[in-house]
Amino acid sequence: MMKMMKNLKLLKPTEYKHLKIKYKLILFILILLLVCLFFIIIGFQVAFNTYDEQIYGKSSQVLIMSSNRIEDELKNIEDVTYRVATDTVIQNALIESSESLTKYDKYRIEQEIWEKLTSYIGSEKYIQSIHLFDRNGKEFRAGRSPSKHLYESKMQLINAAEYENGSNIWMSLKSSNNSIFSTREIRSYKRLKFEHLGTLIVEVRLHEIVKELSTKWEGEGFIAISKGDDFFFVEDPTINPNRLQLSASDSQGYSIQNLLGRSHFITYSKSPYMDWTYWGIVPFGSMFAKVTAIKYMVIILFITIMISSILLVIRFSKRITNPIENLVSAMKFVQKGDFKVNDTFTPSQSDDEVGILHRNFFHMIEHINELIKENYEKQLLIKDTEFKALQSQINPHFLYNSLESINWLAKLNNQQQISQMVESLGFLLRNAISIKEDVITVQEEVKMVEHYVTIQKFRFEERLDFSLNVDEDVKDCVLPKLVIQPLVENAINYGLETMIEECKIQVSLIRVGDHLHLNVEDNGPGMDEEHLGLVRTGKMKTRGTGIGLRNIDSRIKFVFGPEYGLSIDSELNKGTKVSIIIPYQKRWDHVQSIIG
Repeated sequence: MMKMMKNLKLLKPTEYKHLKIKYKLILFILILLLVCLFFIIIGFQVAFNTYDEQIYGKSSQVLIMSSNRIEDELKNIEDVTYRVATDTVIQNALIESSESLTKYDKYRIEQEIWEKLTSYIGSEKYIQSIHLFDRNGKEFRAGRSPSKHLYESKMQLINAAEYENGSNIWMSLKSSNNSIFSTREIRSYKRLKFEHLGTLIVEVRLHEIVKELSTKWEGEGFIAISKGDDFFFVEDPTINPNRLQLSASDSQGYSIQNLLGRSHFITYSKSPYMDWTYWGIVPFGSMFAKVTAIKYMVIILFITIMISSILLVIRFSKRITNPIENLVSAMKFVQKGDFKVNDTFTPSQSDDEVGILHRNFFHMIEHINELIKENYEKQLLIKDTEFKALQSQINPHFLYNSLESINWLAKLNNQQQISQMVESLGFLLRNAISIKEDVITVQEEVKMVEHYVTIQKFRFEERLDFSLNVDEDVKDCVLPKLVIQPLVENAINYGLETMIEECKIQVSLIRVGDHLHLNVEDNGPGMDEEHLGLVRTGKMKTRGTGIGLRNIDSRIKFVFGPEYGLSIDSELNKGTKVSIIIPYQKRWDHVQSIIG
């Protein structure tokens, strides 16, 4: 799999052409799956955008309903403040409190105002407390304990109320996040004098109004309210309003923003009632947890299907490409000259086109191998016939009888040199024309060379300086008959006979590892590069009727293989060296295994 992935990189057209068929098939399937994945992702994106629009519509609807509910409650409380400000008892009590009164009258007025304020407290459950300040700054209060922030900002609230000339105004204090304050100036409406009687301040528990709204998305999210760019209410008490950096350009909308270190879905809606902006803030993960889970599930499922498809394609492609690769490997063996592919490869047994091609190829190679073997046997027969014809050129019985007669006469006349020459010549002839064995031991071949040199020494006497160096452990090694003697004969013919001074001929047979190295060297006139090239290619015509170098090289290759044979090195006026390397074998059956 990893190997496949490494091959699936950006390929040039030329590189793609050289890919194996299975990689081309895998690459095609992978591209097809990736295209499908691309369109699936686009489809998901379109679906998500549609889903976002629906979520926005629902969130905006919920936010507008929530803002209407909040404003309805605030309007109800605003009506309460109006009734308090226009209440006759409170109006008269405030007018009367400005006059000089006894302690009893002051106590009575306080009780009347407190009772009235207490009656209004129960009309709305979200009212925390009602505060009434007369013209002298005296406070009349009813309800629960007010927040300390009210007294810290009392003058700010009173001044704001006076500025509105009796109209209600809603104010928020930055120091108080949970409450909002309704304040209005109380004026006397008797005889339409509109005299300033005091200031009414009502603290409202805004957080409880918001708390009862069903605005959260599966238990998360919160509502925030801002006026302009200032957030005066945030439902979540753990969030500092100053950290909310949000702005609304339209009357309503939505966005996805990174807020407080998390991604949030934010909807907003502006209200003309008090120039407020309502914000619905929900963590993005909470809204889209299920959708995201489905998205990842689909992607994981698709990846699983893709991997399974690739594995199936690999398995399927192997059933197609493995026989083809097997066929290619068999062709490479045939290219190297090995036609016995049926012993190494098994033809495909399938009945498809690849199987038919497989079997036809192996049948063809088998037929070619039979033809080559038949032709090879014919060539062997021709070579054997030529060799036997060469051996049969001399009538052995006639030669043996003649040589025996000469040897008998030489001994009779006490001619020892003639007798030795005749005996050596007879030994050479008997071994040269023997057809019993074509491969002999080094010891037998060396003995023939020694007899041949014996004859040549009688001819050339001191001009011939012959030396023979044979390792003891190579004497039992086998080699083709008539290999060394023709090389010594060539050294005499082309070296000694062309020289006046002494000619040194050295023969050495040594073992090097698993090979036998045979060298024949002379210090004759040698050859230049041109003549050496003709000799190596077999184009130079040889003297006499002996076995040429090319014939020796062919026989060695025939017996031991094409990697063995004869090599010639020569330099003008410095002599010639002929080298032969063959396997070190002591038994003929080993050589037979090489031939077979």
